[in-house]
Amino acid sequence: MNVPSIPLARLRAELEAAGAPPRKRHGQNFLHDGNLLAAIVRDAEVGATDTVLEIGAGPGLLTRHLLATGARVIAVEIDPRVRIVAGHLIEPEWAERLEWIEADVLASHHVLAPEVVEVLPRCDAVVSNLPYNIAAVVIANLLTEPVGPDRLVCMVQREVGDRLLADCGSRDFGSLGALSALCAEGRQVRKVPPAAFWPKPHVDSVVVRLDRRADRPQGEALQRVQAFLEAAFHTRRKTLVNSVALASGRPAAEVAEILGLAEKSEKRRAEAFEPLQLSDLAQRWGHATSGHKRS
Repeated sequence: MNVPSIPLARLRAELEAAGAPPRKRHGQNFLHDGNLLAAIVRDAEVGATDTVLEIGAGPGLLTRHLLATGARVIAVEIDPRVRIVAGHLIEPEWAERLEWIEADVLASHHVLAPEVVEVLPRCDAVVSNLPYNIAAVVIANLLTEPVGPDRLVCMVQREVGDRLLADCGSRDFGSLGALSALCAEGRQVRKVPPAAFWPKPHVDSVVVRLDRRADRPQGEALQRVQAFLEAAFHTRRKTLVNSVALASGRPAAEVAEILGLAEKSEKRRAEAFEPLQLSDLAQRWGHATSGHKRS
């Protein structure tokens, strides 16, 4: 369906009338390019039978394009002022398929808010222009939720996109890239210039698509992976063995013995290991150290 564009002048006027200028602390850079909004929905392959979770829905610019497919949309937005604007911009005939959650998507300790976790089993996809200051944490949480959408299409800062999709051995590869590779098949689907947003961000943006793997680590295995990746990349300039030793408080020789690493491998940094190798090391480490923490 062809969705009528919202002129930037109208968007600015609506936000001004609602006393809702974009807030930097909420990461509010609104994507207003209609062609790009439509393209993102196509990237996500949203259809009339889908229920889509949109995080950081703002004034509803992407929401309109999602609703135009016939899909149901659950929109999460922390700022009640911009929700008022969305009510003016979204076509009334689509409103019955739109559900709002007024909340911060993240609760304390950087985990998903209970209101968000509760709706995940109902959703087929996440399609969002994510607030850049929380994008990496939100995606990591979505990838590791036991039940929820297996299709994520998200706008993120280019730097975050690079980290999500980095290959081992590259300078961008870290705990986020390893976790992403273990949990999903990922790819960059398009680049988005600052001029497509209002206000313009000072960084470039990309849209990434992540399809969760059926064989991704879950339960205790996932907990071991997450804990080990945090330790392995704890001190990036050190070898994996020394980084884990510092994080765990164990001697490096003991760490190497537990991990079963040959002398050559002991000298490698964490980014030199493939994601599946890191996962295997995580399971070995977790099994060996569970219930035997140093006092």
